[in-house]
Amino acid sequence: MKSEERVKPALEGEVEYLPIEGLPQHDSVWGLCTGPDGNIYLADCGEITGGLSVFLLRYKPAERRLEYLLDVGPALGQPPDNGLATQSKIHYCLISGSDGLLYCATHASGPPRGDPIWRPWNCWDDPARWFPGSYLFTYNPATGELTNFGIGPVKEGTRAMALDEKRQLLYGITWPRNHLYLFHLDTRRYLDLGRIGDVNPQAIFLDREGNAWTTDDYGYFLKCDGRTHEITRLLTRCPYEPYRIGWHNVPYDVIPAPDWSCFYGTDWGYESHLWRFDPYAGPEGKIEDLGRAFGPANFKTDLYLERWQVRGLVFGMDGRLYFTMRLGWEEPEEIWLLRLDVRTGQRERVCPLIFGDHRPPAIASATPDFYGNLYFAEAGAAPSGLYIYRPEKASARPDVFSFKDIKPWG
Repeated sequence: MKSEERVKPALEGEVEYLPIEGLPQHDSVWGLCTGPDGNIYLADCGEITGGLSVFLLRYKPAERRLEYLLDVGPALGQPPDNGLATQSKIHYCLISGSDGLLYCATHASGPPRGDPIWRPWNCWDDPARWFPGSYLFTYNPATGELTNFGIGPVKEGTRAMALDEKRQLLYGITWPRNHLYLFHLDTRRYLDLGRIGDVNPQAIFLDREGNAWTTDDYGYFLKCDGRTHEITRLLTRCPYEPYRIGWHNVPYDVIPAPDWSCFYGTDWGYESHLWRFDPYAGPEGKIEDLGRAFGPANFKTDLYLERWQVRGLVFGMDGRLYFTMRLGWEEPEEIWLLRLDVRTGQRERVCPLIFGDHRPPAIASATPDFYGNLYFAEAGAAPSGLYIYRPEKASARPDVFSFKDIKPWG
């Protein structure tokens, strides 16, 4: 694709497609975050082709330049050709700390080199093919130093993670057994808090007091007290369609409101709804259903679990909530960048994510830079890439957002 074909006009701005051409076999960017230095950090994963290790990269907005930083598996002592299921992935477990470090946990899904597919259940007791476990580590992009804390959950990956810097805690959710765990960074102590269900949430998030939140299989909010680590199941739950029972309605993506007064999220279910959750509104909190993220309310999204899923939530410099969704009621179906004015409920199309013959199979996550540009990570394509929305009113200086606006979870 020619460079001029990678930029197209969008509502009140333009969108650029940036393929990660240096890693042609890597197929998904799940981990995506903004560092206190204003740079964008991403984890390019190898889920489909066997024998690939996840790779850390940095995008510098000031220079519009992509840098290749670290092949993670070999750095952890797990080269991708050792015959085991690979350290192929950092899922929603790439978090920037205010200290400039990246806090990371690896995840499982990539097959060993030469194998067409890998499943943890089939290989659980096979020492030649199993996944050793999720490595917890920090990486300093300024110096290139990696600090390896070793394996946390044995034989499991980590699917979602949050960082409580004040208490020096990492919260993680394992896959496939769906356990909630703590890792004490100061003492390097791993603590399994037990299984929270069968369906694996894609998000765990923190409130202002450092309490951790996720849900059970039916969308009921679970609160892990930041001081006692006691887990409480609330009566408040994520919204669901009246003809369903809410199963598999765990959170897919959750972000704080710009003032951190509440949280906006979407489900990893069949609903394709957006919701607003206020954990401070009494002992049970308060949930507000914002309805179907986009399109006709009566459009049935429950034919396929992920086909019309809402992903990549991020607030723009205009105070609107940006997200992506495949518009399944239209022909042809395309993934669009969309936005919602959370004050008025107005929904708008920003841009279809089509560049020549290239269409993203899915969008995984999103983050802003300090100039006001928004970044959306691609999943399911090799090479994978970023979609960058540049508003017309983006600042020439990195003063629109700051690190306080960046969520401390993946």
